[in-house]
Amino acid sequence: MNNKNPRMIQSVQRALDIINCFDSLHTQLTLTEISEKLQLNISTVHGLINTMSAYSYIVKNPNNGKYRLGLEFILKANLVTQSLDLKEIGHNYLKKLTTTYSETSHLYVYQQEQIFCVDKVESPNNYFIISSRAGSKLPMHASASGKVFLAHMSTSELDYFLQDYSFQALTSRTITSIEELMTHLQHIARIGYGIEDEEIEENAYSLAAPIKDAHGKVVATISLIGSLNRMKEKEAYILEDLIEAAYEISSQLGYKQKQTSAL
Repeated sequence: MNNKNPRMIQSVQRALDIINCFDSLHTQLTLTEISEKLQLNISTVHGLINTMSAYSYIVKNPNNGKYRLGLEFILKANLVTQSLDLKEIGHNYLKKLTTTYSETSHLYVYQQEQIFCVDKVESPNNYFIISSRAGSKLPMHASASGKVFLAHMSTSELDYFLQDYSFQALTSRTITSIEELMTHLQHIARIGYGIEDEEIEENAYSLAAPIKDAHGKVVATISLIGSLNRMKEKEAYILEDLIEAAYEISSQLGYKQKQTSAL
């Protein structure tokens, strides 16, 4: 497939053109000014702006009737900045964990009801672990990091997430019911870290610790995955270093309270 001239959606192009009308010298613009800048019919511009306003990407100043960019851009920019900051801060901790334990380490974030790997440092020992490979979509109910995020959700957030959730059984040890998951999440909240014990694939064992921002919200996890026997043999040492790494990354994101676990 030739992507040199991809198909463009005109309405999306026009919406982006409207956004690009705003800059440091033009923070607020009237409908007429936007229409003239883009040489578009004013009714077309009005319709696009109304749509973007409904999603808080553009707001109207009630005092002068002019439009400006909305707060939704700040929220999205924070997500991008957070991921970039997290990767920059966390990478050396991943390298240290992988060097110390010869297992693959990851940083995960949660967005749109899924967890995404933003950085990893691989160990040659993990060539056979499918769930550690780049691009793998880890199920929330079976992965150590997924369960950490679920354990730190509010009751309403968790209820919303679980209302249509499908518990796919990947191994004989995979959690397959809400009741079993809730018990597991309570345990995670109490001990302070997540465990994946052959729940995605046989012989794979993972530990994950929460990374928190300045408000105490879990924004990421740092995890280590390896073969069951190797990981269990040094689990206590891994947990100590993993939780310490999570705390140090959290502190650089503005979190102040010391993290502990019930080892």
